[in-house]
Amino acid sequence: MPSKRTSLVFIALGLATLVGCGSASTHTAYVTLPNSNAVAAYRIDNNSAQFTSIVGSPYPAGNSPSSVLVHPSNRFVYVANRIENDISLFTIDSTLGSLKEVLPRTSTGLTPGSLAMDTPGNFLFVLNQVSSSISVYSINSGSGALSAVAGSPFATSPNPVALALAPSGKFLYVVNANLASVFAYTIASGVLQPVAGLPVQVGNGALAITVDPAGNFVYVANSTDSTVSVLSINSSTGALTLLGSFATGTQPMSLAVLGQYLYVANLGSSSISVFSVAPTTGVLTQITSSPFSAGSAPLFEVFDPNNLFLYIGSQSAMSISALSIDASTGVLTTTSQSASTGVAPSSMSVSK
Repeated sequence: MPSKRTSLVFIALGLATLVGCGSASTHTAYVTLPNSNAVAAYRIDNNSAQFTSIVGSPYPAGNSPSSVLVHPSNRFVYVANRIENDISLFTIDSTLGSLKEVLPRTSTGLTPGSLAMDTPGNFLFVLNQVSSSISVYSINSGSGALSAVAGSPFATSPNPVALALAPSGKFLYVVNANLASVFAYTIASGVLQPVAGLPVQVGNGALAITVDPAGNFVYVANSTDSTVSVLSINSSTGALTLLGSFATGTQPMSLAVLGQYLYVANLGSSSISVFSVAPTTGVLTQITSSPFSAGSAPLFEVFDPNNLFLYIGSQSAMSISALSIDASTGVLTTTSQSASTGVAPSSMSVSK
């Protein structure tokens, strides 16, 4: 079983991803449970955020599943098994939302901890933390099967902790906590090439990374410094320029961008800091009433498909809770909706 410290790290790294479309009244959510070697599945009401466990949930996965992604087609779910060093592929029952694993599992490098997928769902990127590499797989659109692209795995700097993909699918960014820096790679048919002139230095304890939906900025959560670093992206080369760092709550562990707002989950202060983002400069301004209470030690955050709610995963409370979002102001409001996961959750992926 992973140590508490290790669990905190890979829980922060689990990509909370929003994809797909479907039912007008509900959507499904899949949550990795490392200590149970399982994936929980829920149906969530679009209007109330009420959680209902799907029949058969939780579903067995590999050893210590750390990160989960739903394919844009809503037909497949991918899970990184951190200790087993492989990826589980599940098919989704289109009526129930239940999961069925397709064996055998696909081997990765050592300790896969972070997943990313391009918008069309053609490629899956896996960050292998101990073997310091990035595995890249092409995805069969019919079966969901994974095939390693030529040259995979691709080497990266020792001890990477998280990755993020630009919305264009042209660039991949990797954050390294030990070096307090961000590396960049160009992508061509899944093949990675380092961007010249990098890495770029960020803050201490850099553990989480995301790219804004417009592809203009990279944000890095620096857990030791309790700051967020903002970097601009050169749209032609993928190169990064550090614009500045901004104070957050204590020990930020997760980042998510919705419209003009950046949401930062602060583990140490059990809060969510919300910032408005200047569209041209990327400068962050904390909104009125921020930070907002987020229950106990939030570790990851996910937007619902209609951008009405922010889902928060808590390791200490062993639950997922829903906060409502005012899209015009960015303000968060606590709701009564939550789901007990029984053990600590590590990541969540949502589809309509």
